[in-house]
Amino acid sequence: MTVRSIASVVLLAASLTPALSVAQSSCDDAPRAEGEVICDSLVDEFKAAVRCDDLVHRTPAMIGDFFSGGSARLSGASIVDRLMVVADDLDASNPLPAAGSTLTITEPGPVGIFRTSLGSIQEIQSLLRGGSPLPAATLQGTIGDNATLATSLTVGQIQALLGSTAQGYDIIGLDPPPGTYLTAVDGVFASQNSVNGTSVLNSDGSGAVLQGGLDTLNGGEDFDAFYFYDYQVALDLLVPQISGGGVGRMKMAEGGSVLPQDRVYFRFSYIDDVVYRTNGVGLSRFTPGFEKTFGDGLFSFEMRTPFASNTVVDVNSDGGRSFGSATSEFGNMTMYLKALLLSSSNGALTGGLGIELPTADGVSVSLAGTPLLEVANDSVHLQPFLGMLHYHGEKLFSHGFVQFDFATSGNDVRINPNGAGLRSVGRFANRNNVFIDYGIGYWLYRGHQATGLTGVIPTFEVHHTNSISDGTPVTAGAISLASGSISVTNFVAGTTLEFGKNSNLTVAYGDSLDGSDLRRGAFRMMLSHRR
Repeated sequence: MTVRSIASVVLLAASLTPALSVAQSSCDDAPRAEGEVICDSLVDEFKAAVRCDDLVHRTPAMIGDFFSGGSARLSGASIVDRLMVVADDLDASNPLPAAGSTLTITEPGPVGIFRTSLGSIQEIQSLLRGGSPLPAATLQGTIGDNATLATSLTVGQIQALLGSTAQGYDIIGLDPPPGTYLTAVDGVFASQNSVNGTSVLNSDGSGAVLQGGLDTLNGGEDFDAFYFYDYQVALDLLVPQISGGGVGRMKMAEGGSVLPQDRVYFRFSYIDDVVYRTNGVGLSRFTPGFEKTFGDGLFSFEMRTPFASNTVVDVNSDGGRSFGSATSEFGNMTMYLKALLLSSSNGALTGGLGIELPTADGVSVSLAGTPLLEVANDSVHLQPFLGMLHYHGEKLFSHGFVQFDFATSGNDVRINPNGAGLRSVGRFANRNNVFIDYGIGYWLYRGHQATGLTGVIPTFEVHHTNSISDGTPVTAGAISLASGSISVTNFVAGTTLEFGKNSNLTVAYGDSLDGSDLRRGAFRMMLSHRR
């Protein structure tokens, strides 16, 4: 469902709802307590901040849905281990084959498999040309096959290569050796690593050099061949809540009131089966907050400070499955500035700007205990919004928000593509989103006494989130972090109990209508008190 079609549904629902409502009547007909102000206009004809007690001041806030913040996918292959196979003292034949023939040298084995701090033939060349000894290597196993130098270069091409530079130790490229080299190396990798991977010859990092730094090939010279093998683990991991610190992110409709109010509140949400790892977890999120009016009640400032328990921000993986210990985390602090823009006898339009600060932690992924990915939470999000409230008679009302979510910058990404450690590889930009939220409520009961139960208001809401731009992918080596578009539609059904006309208890349940969000059902409860 597109943003345009969702917006059309919302406008159509708003236009049809009056036909389903009872006829408009005056709040002045209702009993009132001594000194109580009751009217059926939101703001008086002079636009002063005189609230209608029944139609405005007591209208409950929207319940809202849970927005995880979106996810990204980590794909490709990671090098988790590297071994070196050395076939040394390989003598070139004398006389040499014809200049147009390829060079192959074979001598009796066995051949050693070594663990070394070296990562490539280029590092070996640099040390040898500098006159430095090669670091010690530890024998990990042997290959029973012959020691082999296999190259696709001809004798003439090798001679030209050696003569092209003034320095010795020119690198001669190698082809994969025949026999059981790969099988033997794979057995060593598998015995020393806890994850399932694939052994691959690093052709670019492998090569042979002439012993002693000789710079000519005439026949009888000795070669040392160095084959480097990588142990690669395929990656296909969902990295959830890139910018939410595992707590999720805020939307104006999540507990938001269309009109400026003086209130304090506390929300609790239990979101079932949030996908942080292979097996989802139940997230408990807590959101204390307040809203304060100013400018004769025409403006308000609101602040929310979410935190959660049983969330996961540090994930360990074996390449296909994800694990992680649940922790408690502080989320992104969010502020809203709201203004009353238009009003009539039965409705109002407000607008404002939300600012979400990156106060939550970033996320990290490790592969078999080795750091693989770190994504910082750096971006400030700007969230302009419009809010609508409309009464269709004294009891039936509708309200909603249209809100945009813009990331002002990307988040720093560090990736370990080859097992050599994390390094900064760029900035990952979050998706920009649009939120469309619409709800209807009905005053099943509304009393006017000063104490006790004074209202019962069942509500039903539909919430749609749609990305309007994809995140910017980041790539390092064979690893890529990217995110695609999202389109999620959720529903929420709940009831608000009002006490003493100033305090509300809201209980609700929500779920996904299309099954595309990173969670299942959500239980919500909110306590609020208005001044």
